[in-house]
Amino acid sequence: MAKKKVFIISHSHWDREWYMSFEEHHMRLINLMDDLIYLFKHDPDYNSFHLDGQDVIIDDYLAVRPEKRYEVIKYIKEGKLRVGPFYILQDDFLISPESNVRNMLIGRKKAQHYGHDRVPIGYFPDTFGNMGQAPQIMQLSELDTVAFGRGVTPTGFNNKVAHGDFDSTYSEMWWQSPNQDKVLAILFANWYSNGNEIPVDREAAKKYWTQKLADAERFAATPDLLFMNGVDHQPPQMDVTKAIKVANELFPDYKFIHSNFEDYVKQLKQDLPKDLSTVKGELTSQDTDGWYTLANTASSRIYLKQTNTKMERLIENKVEPIFLLNKKISQSDQDKLDYAWEELLRNNPHDSITGCSVDSVHRGMMNRFAKVGQVGRSLCKTALSQFGTRIDTSSLPKQAKSFVVINPSGVVRNQEKTVTVEVHRCLFAETTPQKAYEDCEAYLKQCPNYQLFDAEGRKLPYRIEKKYVHFGYKLPERTFRVPYMAAYVELTFAPTLKPFSWSSFYLMHADADLSRAVTVEKNNSVISNQYVKAQVTANGQLKIFDQYGTQSTTMNLVDTGDIGNEYIYKQSADGKEIVFDSQITDVQVKQILNGQKLSFVQKVMLPKSADEKLKQEEEAVIDITHRTAKRSSELTEFTVKVELTLMDAWHHVAIKITGDNQVKDHRLQAVFDTGLNVATNDSDSIFEVVTRPNQVSKNWQNPENPQHEQAFVSLHDQDRGVVIGNYGLNEYQTNAVGSTIAITLLRCIGELGDWGYFPTHDSQCQGKFEAKLSVYPTDGSETEQVAAYQNAKASQIELVTKELKWQKGTEKLANTFLQVSNSAFQITATYVTPDGKFLVRGYNLTHEQQAVMVKLFGQKAKAIVDLLGKKLTDNVDLKLKPAEIRTYEF
Repeated sequence: MAKKKVFIISHSHWDREWYMSFEEHHMRLINLMDDLIYLFKHDPDYNSFHLDGQDVIIDDYLAVRPEKRYEVIKYIKEGKLRVGPFYILQDDFLISPESNVRNMLIGRKKAQHYGHDRVPIGYFPDTFGNMGQAPQIMQLSELDTVAFGRGVTPTGFNNKVAHGDFDSTYSEMWWQSPNQDKVLAILFANWYSNGNEIPVDREAAKKYWTQKLADAERFAATPDLLFMNGVDHQPPQMDVTKAIKVANELFPDYKFIHSNFEDYVKQLKQDLPKDLSTVKGELTSQDTDGWYTLANTASSRIYLKQTNTKMERLIENKVEPIFLLNKKISQSDQDKLDYAWEELLRNNPHDSITGCSVDSVHRGMMNRFAKVGQVGRSLCKTALSQFGTRIDTSSLPKQAKSFVVINPSGVVRNQEKTVTVEVHRCLFAETTPQKAYEDCEAYLKQCPNYQLFDAEGRKLPYRIEKKYVHFGYKLPERTFRVPYMAAYVELTFAPTLKPFSWSSFYLMHADADLSRAVTVEKNNSVISNQYVKAQVTANGQLKIFDQYGTQSTTMNLVDTGDIGNEYIYKQSADGKEIVFDSQITDVQVKQILNGQKLSFVQKVMLPKSADEKLKQEEEAVIDITHRTAKRSSELTEFTVKVELTLMDAWHHVAIKITGDNQVKDHRLQAVFDTGLNVATNDSDSIFEVVTRPNQVSKNWQNPENPQHEQAFVSLHDQDRGVVIGNYGLNEYQTNAVGSTIAITLLRCIGELGDWGYFPTHDSQCQGKFEAKLSVYPTDGSETEQVAAYQNAKASQIELVTKELKWQKGTEKLANTFLQVSNSAFQITATYVTPDGKFLVRGYNLTHEQQAVMVKLFGQKAKAIVDLLGKKLTDNVDLKLKPAEIRTYEF
């Protein structure tokens, strides 16, 4: 009888930052890496060390010990240090689809740069829920196996419980995406620490392995048993090879091997049985008691999620598309862009972007976000300058002050846009700064009036916001800086731009003031157009009506106590919901350009915090499920301002809610009552619109059912629907009957949670906050639902502007650069590579086949490629499979 093989893989699950600051964890990482290098030198039996699937560990080590670079590369090339497949261990759901892809691409690039191919396995050991498209993403990344830690319950051979959708007899199974792609999936059924601290002492080792082998064999589908020798921040076991020798002596029916994932997976595939289970879609611990899904991390420190969304939109929807418009990117600019991506990804690990670390970690994250913004804006300026020189403005009047507006989104945009136009400049080289300032002031007095035109010379309505003089400077590439004073006109207008297009406009002097002022109507509580109507009642309830006058949804603000932590929401023991129903004030409607704004202020009295018992329960590390703290009896005033915007051509209403939070231990939600009664909801997830049940499983005990979203969530039936869009508000929940959607706007708690007591003052989110939402009523059809989904995605994307000179150029004043024949194909990336390849990526928003044709600069694609750029087919007219991710190469 052949011996069972015990594959022991040494590793450390390295959370870069968590219950200590990044640098405190970082210093321990240096020690870990130094220990590994010692082992590689002195223990010839030490096979290798798995670097937790994330290459950033190497970058972090070399940042402190750069002199070790060649030694580290040597051990990577030899396979001692196992790198990749990712750059960081991300949170799947709280970063964009493209961030998930770039994490893989950068991880692969780094691994190759360091001299060895990546670990051939998608690695998700501690992800707080696993995205349903992971199998498709992995297959498109040329990875056919994954290892993961959460989401599926292993039942074992003797379990008599009926096999559920998220159960598996074995720790090995097939995992299938919505498009039917499958990967071999290995569940850490006994966690990724099941081989930690292996004893060398014979008596201890016998006891250890007797239990550990039984635990593994209970779930293993083959005689190949996997043991992970390590755990969170665990230093390498220096005597592990001695411990393995002892194990081989004590258990002759087993062969204990110090190994790696490559060898383990190769053997596992040879021995797999035919009766493996198949799990489908996202794995979020749906069939558990619901308390430890960790989905509430989507609402911890919401400011992080909002800032992350802003940075993703900057890189994905401004910088990269504008370089594509130039049809080239230099290697230097690509390196800068990669730097921005890497810096952004360093904020995306599953203990970072989730907001479940100590305060110092998240303060450091905000500094990283600032760096990403600085690099992104610099690159955007570079790309826009290049593109601006390509536009032919020679048909415009020479004295015109022209500018271009770019729509990088996939829908027609009709909205107000504010632009700043330089109308006069005075160089310091020609006079003194004071005289330059005075000269610009005099110019604005002499030329006070303007008229705005489109590229065809048609007059457009506009509003002058202000005229002013300001210092500026130019930094030429090869000469010294050029300071100046300039006169500016800041104006607002409401252009209509086609999807993926640009249009040019210009400003001219006029004899009279033609600027349109904003008119204000006091005490008006209704705004409407031909498609939708919004009304606010005297007690602050919003009512949204569709184009037929049918009430589509109502919105109330609701506040509850929160005695949980950064991971988990737990309502205070008093169980009270405070619905905002006080008298509103300052109600007014503003008539803006091609639209209206309705705003009001509402003040309510809220408990200032939880009662004193919560502090005692936190310090005693009482599990949140057993906490009994209530809200304080002391009340304080809480004020919000709500502003609704409705443009004449919109089918949706935009909502902005702002305030200054001085309340602790609470959660604020916008609760939408749709009047529907449906079994499922549809939510924007990673490369898919995922359908989730509104009813929880039979095992669920948590009164809450929090879920993740990207840009929207929807309830709908065959006759009507409601799509709620958001900006960086990643948590929602529906009620069991499928009538309400609650979006979390603010969640304030005072501790990290998990395995100890770590107070976190900043997670109380004191100070100003802002939440952006939208409501789009539909008729429930696929066509209108998809239109609403596209609108919610596009609402996160800014229009981009650039001033132009009078010049000859190769590009038209207005043009469409990307054409997509079917709106069911959601674009996620448009970029150019240094070697001149144009790439357009997107996915099918529906679960039906879709015909689609994509043209870039008027040309069809050359091929469909995978995420690594490898050609899949020349047939670019293939129908999209349900939920298919597709990349076109031009």
